[in-house]
Amino acid sequence: MKYLLYTYLALTIIVSGCGEKLDLSQFPINQPPPVIGDTVYIPQYPILTGFSDPADICTGNEPLLYIADKGNNRIVQMDISGAIVSYSNFILSPKKITQDRNYDLLVLASVIDTIPPNILDTVDAVFRFKLQTNGGVLAGVNPSIAFKSNQPTPIPGSHGNFTGIDVFSDNYYLVGRSGPNNTSLIDPDNAIFKIDKYDNTQPVPFRLSGFEVIGQGLLSLQKVSSIATFPNNNTDFIYTQDYTDAVFKIQWVTFNDIDDIYEPRFTPEDNVDLLRNGLVAEPEDITIDNSGNIYVIDAYKDSLYKFSSLGKLKSESFGGSGSSPTQFNNPMGVAYFYKTLFICDTGNNRIIRYILSTDIQ
Repeated sequence: MKYLLYTYLALTIIVSGCGEKLDLSQFPINQPPPVIGDTVYIPQYPILTGFSDPADICTGNEPLLYIADKGNNRIVQMDISGAIVSYSNFILSPKKITQDRNYDLLVLASVIDTIPPNILDTVDAVFRFKLQTNGGVLAGVNPSIAFKSNQPTPIPGSHGNFTGIDVFSDNYYLVGRSGPNNTSLIDPDNAIFKIDKYDNTQPVPFRLSGFEVIGQGLLSLQKVSSIATFPNNNTDFIYTQDYTDAVFKIQWVTFNDIDDIYEPRFTPEDNVDLLRNGLVAEPEDITIDNSGNIYVIDAYKDSLYKFSSLGKLKSESFGGSGSSPTQFNNPMGVAYFYKTLFICDTGNNRIIRYILSTDIQ
């Protein structure tokens, strides 16, 4: 029976996983169509529902699940099986979420604030939820504002949107910002900031160097949509861009400590799929498993892409538009924990869990 069940699930993924928006037969170019790999994505039931516009998901270090339930203006805390643990207090339109090694949640959300000269406006902020002081339970925790998009900078006034966040193993964290102020040479909106574990940003937050404010180069920062750091590495990270004209929408960067700047891990000469122009359209989130495999969720193509640690597209990628357990509608988030993949299927207002199995014999 187990063999029949796995065989059925594998065939389901092979058939429904090649939806109209993801035709894996075209990748890699100039090579035969890839075969299905040895990893089977086994959907877990029940599929988690009860959300409104779930925008992101992260797996905490407890481990627990945290979902940015954007339409309901709250964070949902769940155990790995999907049972509700608690809900946060009201938080306006949460859209990205991560957790540091102190079990603090860092959430990108909005706040109503006064912008000079005395104008009420909605601006983005990083909220910090300290869970340890509440016994690890999210309910009842009042977050502090760690960093706002109108944080005092060389150019006064409001800046663009916060679009990505993740934490290094030393609890320093990165925040991506995008917006219309791209021509500023002093404080451009297209930027990635590194903020210390104490949320110190004075006199200005540290903006990472080596990146391009505009353009289509390898280190362009046009509409950063997500950031993913690596375990046991306090410098390198991967980020995505959902800018329509961006050429390199997934970029792995490494730190050059001699020149004190960031550099691309891969270049077009390396011929890696991670940089393949046209492969992904609107990458909205990214996660990395324990083997260094990279998972990218694409909101436009309603698909999950899996890359090896060498940047090669793996044949277990799947997707397509719809509402079956192997199809998506505008997915916005992806997370990994111990052979389990979690996907925010935002347009279908659900979270889908997959066991990654090689036991198909």
